[in-house]
Amino acid sequence: FTFMVAENTEIAKQWVEGLGSIIHNFRANNVSPMTCLKKHWMKLAFLTNTNGKIPVRSITRTFASGKTEKVIFQALKELGLPSGKNDEIEPAAFTYEKFYELTQKICPRTDIEDLFKKINGDKTDYLTVDQLVSFLNEHQRDPRLNEILFPFYDTKRAMQIIETYEPDEDLKSKGVISSDGFCRYLMSDENAPVFLDRLELYQEMDHPLAHYFISSSHNTYLTGRQFGGKSSVEMYRQVLLAGCRCVELDCWDGKGEDQEPIITHGKAMCTDILFKDVIQAIKETAFVTSEYPVILSFENHCSKYQQYKMSKYCEDLFGDLLLKQP
Repeated sequence: FTFMVAENTEIAKQWVEGLGSIIHNFRANNVSPMTCLKKHWMKLAFLTNTNGKIPVRSITRTFASGKTEKVIFQALKELGLPSGKNDEIEPAAFTYEKFYELTQKICPRTDIEDLFKKINGDKTDYLTVDQLVSFLNEHQRDPRLNEILFPFYDTKRAMQIIETYEPDEDLKSKGVISSDGFCRYLMSDENAPVFLDRLELYQEMDHPLAHYFISSSHNTYLTGRQFGGKSSVEMYRQVLLAGCRCVELDCWDGKGEDQEPIITHGKAMCTDILFKDVIQAIKETAFVTSEYPVILSFENHCSKYQQYKMSKYCEDLFGDLLLKQP
């Protein structure tokens, strides 16, 4: 875990909010490879010197160092760009298309190339519409999807893909796609592992709880194995900050003079943590990253006296956050 120290509460709050907005930007954390490349290109395009040009050194630092710089220089030369160590490139000449070609020369996607050859039997330099449709339906499409909501790919859809991603106009007019176009398609947002339009909230959130799947945690207090494991208050903070909305508290009578209720895994030789410390941790982190209700799942093994102490801690520490009536 990472801990930070600030000069005052206000600065600490600003850092927490700023870092939180970056960490929980789900769209930014699930971008496609092509979008990542565009971000790197934009960063380089803005790294101009006092002459308003892009130093070749900035590009070499992005991709390589030492002996491997020669590979960068050669790739730039092949693309018709300045390639000397001390050369500079006009921003207008360093287009995204040039940058993309540069990345493919330096870091070729041999895995996609091998897949391309496997699909067409290594017989041609392109895929036909039928071969592309077959690949999309048999390999790319999740067979668990509803066929009405997510219909199978057809010739029309395959042609749209070719029109969008095939850079060679001659091949595009013939209705076929090259390995380059195939690579561009697989690296695009269309092949993101999740539905990008659903990373942000798109459902109605005012229905009863029973209408939703809820991110839940079992034996939340354990840091590792269940038998002989270590319990930690910090686990409650981490799962709540990660968006979990249901945590488990296995409550037992504490021993010793203070008779404080504890949380542990009964008869499994796990370490103990104080119930009141867990309640305090939940209060601090329950609504930092999510505004939706948190369910506390109590597995209660405590005596009536210690149950009274538990209820008292919940009322005193949670205050108005605690829902006391339906």
